[in-house]
Amino acid sequence: MARKSRKNRNVESNIQTVVKKENLLDTAAYIRLSVENGGNETDETLVVQQMLVERFIEEHPDLRLEEVYIDNGFTGTNFERPGFMRLMEDVRSGKVQCIVVKDLSRFGRDYLETGYYLETILPKLNVRFIAITDDYDSSRKEDRENISVPIKNMVNALYAKDMSKKILAAKEAQKRNGNITLSKVAFGYVRSEDKTRQVVDETVAPVVRMIFQWTLLGVSKREIADRLNLLGVATPGQKENRKIARVPLEETKWNGGTVRKILENPTYTGDIVTGKLKQSLYKGVKQYHTVPEEWDVQKDMHTPLVARDDYEELQESREEIHKITKKRQSRCMKDREKYQDSFPGMVRCGECGNVMYFRRYTHNYTTNEKMGSDYYCGNEQCSRNLIEGNLLKILVMDQIQILIKSMCDRKLLLQKMKSATKENNIFYKAAAKVRTLERKIAQTEERNTRLYEDYVAGIVDKDDFDMMRERYIGELQNLREELQVQEQNQRILEKKANRYMDMVNHMEKYLDKREYNEALVQELVEYIEVYANGSIHVCFKCKDEFQQIAEEMEGVQIG
Repeated sequence: MARKSRKNRNVESNIQTVVKKENLLDTAAYIRLSVENGGNETDETLVVQQMLVERFIEEHPDLRLEEVYIDNGFTGTNFERPGFMRLMEDVRSGKVQCIVVKDLSRFGRDYLETGYYLETILPKLNVRFIAITDDYDSSRKEDRENISVPIKNMVNALYAKDMSKKILAAKEAQKRNGNITLSKVAFGYVRSEDKTRQVVDETVAPVVRMIFQWTLLGVSKREIADRLNLLGVATPGQKENRKIARVPLEETKWNGGTVRKILENPTYTGDIVTGKLKQSLYKGVKQYHTVPEEWDVQKDMHTPLVARDDYEELQESREEIHKITKKRQSRCMKDREKYQDSFPGMVRCGECGNVMYFRRYTHNYTTNEKMGSDYYCGNEQCSRNLIEGNLLKILVMDQIQILIKSMCDRKLLLQKMKSATKENNIFYKAAAKVRTLERKIAQTEERNTRLYEDYVAGIVDKDDFDMMRERYIGELQNLREELQVQEQNQRILEKKANRYMDMVNHMEKYLDKREYNEALVQELVEYIEVYANGSIHVCFKCKDEFQQIAEEMEGVQIG
């Protein structure tokens, strides 16, 4: 970042004059308060920053304040801040032509990304950038080439990492002393006035107790959600955002997932849990979710809403169910691998035309033995139309064998026809037509030559010569056009025959091999129709080409 590349210099050299409206630049004031300030009234507060930036814009006649963009409580190491992102959208749309900040650290503390914006993105967008206390103005060439700017960005990044380390150490000390500042409280609680404890919220605490009691009685999470919806109980989100405990029935939004989160939350036993999300800028570790074993748990910090024994009993029960479910899923995965859909999207109901569904089934749910699969039609009128998966494989492979056998028989006939000289042979006929036309053309050219000789010898006068010569030229033109068409037809016929022979040569290796072959099915089968009487019809991809050559060979339709 200390030196500018030639590429960036080229960008700078091509910077055009910024478009001004009424000779003024529409200017954005960007204000950011770091998370480490925590809202304390220091020189870094939002009010002081905003006053400083707005006064600077007022004192410069070439600038006009367009809008103020504020990020309150966002770290400078992350550029995905709502105010900053909105600012960049307006920059790209042309609404903003200049950005003014208090100092470079307010814009960002990640020196790599800050440098990328200052040296690449903003110059390409023809946007001026001013950092007041750093005395930086991108419109001045000496500032753009000043080595101190990337150094300041690097210092800001190091400062952010150092501050992150100090904040983390301070929070760890607070935890050890039992002094924890709560950013959020669980459903059923409210913050104490000093924001260090959770106090029972009697308006919704009975709901939490009911959820645990119902679960202990064996009521499912889905049924609990339905009951809460019928009672018009506000969800945790609705309670937090709207500060109400009841909502109209049409607005209730409880579901099994919301109930599960409450049942899994150890806060209701009186504990405070922190450390579910962690990050460490000074170690270069971004925010991530931790596993329960890494959580920091402070026991008996507030009034519980559920007995610890009941909570632990529920967790043990959930863990046991989770193990059973995982074991069943593992077994099902093996079954899924064993019973795969052999004809995905190919099987259609012959009665209604709908695509049939593939499903796996078992005869014994206790031992999970005798697994199988079938295809069935989802149409109620075709509910009895189904076929067993392995049976369909056998029937389809039988149809493929019939096709391959028929193609091999046609191949032998085709080979005989290509070498035969019978009049009803299509290859012989095509070649004969070409030879006949070539002979007629030669005869016409010979007559035309004799006509000229007779004219030179004085046997034919000029009028007869011109008339006969025009006639012969017309005949030759028609014969040559007809010859061109017949030669084209002959080439097409040969090409079809050769393509057919190649196709059959490829298929011959599968002759009399009736075991299921996925690659062969994918290559040959377009779709399969299944009928209620148990019969099937296979539509092959190669049928058109096969039928064309067969019709030309025998003049019959192949069903």
